[in-house]
Amino acid sequence: MTTVNPDMKAWFLDETRVIDQRIAEIQTNITRINELQTNILTGTSSQQEATNARERESIMTHTKSILFEIKDKIKAIERENARLPRDHPELNLRRQRHAHLREKFTNVLEEYRGIEEGYRQKQKERMARQYRVANPDATQTEIDSYLNNTSNQPIFATSLVRTSDARTALAEVQKRHDDIKQIEQTIGELADLFNEMQLLVEAQDDVLVNIEENVDETLMKTEQANEHLTTATMSALAARKKKWICLGISLLVAIIVIAILVVYLHPKNIIPSNSGNTSNTVTVVNTVTPTPTTRPT
Repeated sequence: MTTVNPDMKAWFLDETRVIDQRIAEIQTNITRINELQTNILTGTSSQQEATNARERESIMTHTKSILFEIKDKIKAIERENARLPRDHPELNLRRQRHAHLREKFTNVLEEYRGIEEGYRQKQKERMARQYRVANPDATQTEIDSYLNNTSNQPIFATSLVRTSDARTALAEVQKRHDDIKQIEQTIGELADLFNEMQLLVEAQDDVLVNIEENVDETLMKTEQANEHLTTATMSALAARKKKWICLGISLLVAIIVIAILVVYLHPKNIIPSNSGNTSNTVTVVNTVTPTPTTRPT
């Protein structure tokens, strides 16, 4: 039976503990990011908005590094589990723990992505309102086209912006546009991480399927071997039974032959001698049958 390596066990426990701590840290971070994004959307002070934006960007950068750290650790555990023999006493426990952490991580990714998608939508709605201030004659088609435009400059940047409010609105639109691009980049990274975790799930499922198939094949071969063994045992018993029957018949025949020999070879015509000799000598008398005499006619 495979023994447990104490060093590998300690490594596994340390890694899973760190992953749990990092996931909890991400939960705290995305809660704070959500609060800051709400403040950015509802705030009226440009200075306060800038402060919130800087804090948000700092937390998002730190969170991004934690996400990739967790991903690497989960994949490392997956690789180590794959190297363990199937009879390892802790393999099932390690797989269950790995699957649990992977699920927690993907749930956090989904939550974070949902928050960012909601923030992106609200930023687009706010940007559309500011776009109309900067360009009152804009149609909905033009607004939608700009919201989907990846360029850094709005499509009406070359137009004459006469009023101060319009110029301010234009600056806000450009700032929101840059923010949306950053949000979309974050969402894309979260989606990539989520897909990597899903690939791990599929790979693990394939491993389990192969194991189950091998187990089924082994069971089938075992059943076939048992059937062959049963058949061989029955054949051996039948052969042994036949052997004893043949031996019994042979003994019976031998007994019959011996009995016949005893009967036919036993001396029936033996008489004792009348001489005065006291010995046990016996004389065998041969009886001669007289031949009948033919009378002359």
